Amino acid sequence: MFTSDETKFIEFLKFYNEFYWPSHKIAESSNGVTILPMGDGKNEFKMYALDEICHSCSIFKEGGVWFTPRTTDAIWYKKEGDNFFIFLIEFKGDLLFKTSSKCRFVEAVESLKNKNYNDELTREITSLDKVIPKYSDNLLNSLAAKPLETVTVALPLIYEDYYSKNDVEYLDIRSFLKNSRIIYRVVSISQNYEPNRQRSRGRSYRSSNMIPSVCRNLARERHDHELEASYESSLQTYHRRYEKAGIVYSAGFVDNIAFNNFIENYLK
Repeated sequence: MFTSDETKFIEFLKFYNEFYWPSHKIAESSNGVTILPMGDGKNEFKMYALDEICHSCSIFKEGGVWFTPRTTDAIWYKKEGDNFFIFLIEFKGDLLFKTSSKCRFVEAVESLKNKNYNDELTREITSLDKVIPKYSDNLLNSLAAKPLETVTVALPLIYEDYYSKNDVEYLDIRSFLKNSRIIYRVVSISQNYEPNRQRSRGRSYRSSNMIPSVCRNLARERHDHELEASYESSLQTYHRRYEKAGIVYSAGFVDNIAFNNFIENYLK
């Protein structure tokens, strides 16, 4: 049975019923291709499309300028015993077990150094070398920021927008989120994934990450873990911080072909 505050939170989400979508739809890319397998009723479970909710809120617009925070793609809830769980799901059509773009950048610069340009690119290569320590990976930054901004910025402001437009009893949303168990999962594609085709669980696996020697050596020289780590490995350090700080209760990863099992085991 839901408490009064839990009921208020559920009613808050239900206000955005137009964005209550099947999982596979929320997991679609901008060109309409989903990363989730379909067929036989898989990934039809509905959740709220949080990005869409965010973009529907006028609170994120001032003077014609939008400043929407980085949010996870989906949000859902469930109660077990006395614990109220809030699930934040991010769908990403990238191979997160691969090395970061920062490592690929380093490889490209190293390749230029090893080619004979008769010193024509010396100045450009020197400039690129200076950029490497300051390079910031956009994909990593986005995935690291999403659970943090969702919990501390997006949901409180969305609720403020909702409360200002509805005659409802107030919920201290920040306190409520702090006292809930927030589960964050990043759903990414597994190696050799074939959309909309049946595959056994045995064929889904994380690739061993082959780190180029130039990245490994530079990582040790400059104490830059990001250079020799996969996206997953780098994100795990952020996830652990959020868990320690009590921002999320649990954070982790799910293969796209295993997400339907996650639905059956945890969301329903």
